[in-house]
Amino acid sequence: MFIVFEWVDGAWKDTQLNKTFEYLWQKDKYLQIWKTREPTSNTESWKKIAYKLKNGWFKNAKEALDLYVKDRKEQTIVRKQILKHSVILSSRFDYSTYAYQWTSGFSFEEIYKAHDDYKDILEPDLTFILYLDKKNIEKRLKKRWEKKEFFENIDFLEKVNQKYIQTAQGLKDRRNIYLIDANGDIEETFEKIKIVLNKYF
Repeated sequence: MFIVFEWVDGAWKDTQLNKTFEYLWQKDKYLQIWKTREPTSNTESWKKIAYKLKNGWFKNAKEALDLYVKDRKEQTIVRKQILKHSVILSSRFDYSTYAYQWTSGFSFEEIYKAHDDYKDILEPDLTFILYLDKKNIEKRLKKRWEKKEFFENIDFLEKVNQKYIQTAQGLKDRRNIYLIDANGDIEETFEKIKIVLNKYF
């Protein structure tokens, strides 16, 4: 099973992913579980993404979209092999591209088309979208901000917030998507996730 955790920074995606790892392992110590994140670090596309992130950003939104889609295509080959014997937990996947690129000017349809109808891209079996309101995004990110990055601008992230919800609506007919209120503390949020996990494991 391929399980994805999504939302903007500050929603404790990685924390909830790690708690899921521990919970599933406690339920079955023979279960093989892989943890990963997007973008990956083992593809040719990732090398180009990493270079762009460190050296002045992408030329435009189209370049960013194309590179992230290519990374997913390359990574699908690896993930399909892993899923023959293991569960994969991923911090972020294509929802992030929809949310950020949609906010940057692309339409949902354009982003979906860029993924080539997912013929060569593995789709998640289960997605947790960890919803966080604007007040809590700012509160949590302030604790780690030294210098605001473009994608950590509060007004921008609030727009991204809305696009995550709209993306879930756009993909709901073909995926198992659970919108989880993450405005409470870590344990309160994970209790909601556990309810869903227990339906599948």
